Amino acid sequence: MTKSPEAFKSISEVAEILQVDTHVLRFWEGKFKQIQPMKNASGRRLYRPDDIALIEGIKHLLHNKGMTIKGVQKLLKEKDASVLLRSDASGLDSVIASDEEHAGPDP
Repeated sequence: MTKSPEAFKSISEVAEILQVDTHVLRFWEGKFKQIQPMKNASGRRLYRPDDIALIEGIKHLLHNKGMTIKGVQKLLKEKDASVLLRSDASGLDSVIASDEEHAGPDP
């Protein structure tokens, strides 16, 4: 029997879905305050679909777009986590392009 798509997922299930190690998820949780999985009575992380979408967006920016952790943190601070909950990467690309246009050259 398979879980409903809306069911909470364990850290190992999320790691498998996103093809990252569990320690990476824990590390990102420490770096990005927006990642806040629920925890059960025994302290195990339980990820909601929105948590997974957020982490997937962060992974896309770090791995596919070559952004740094600080760059993603800045984007999340300025634009809100909802920008990463978009279902398509093209939406993220337009947010990044818009952000780069307004940033100007580095000193």
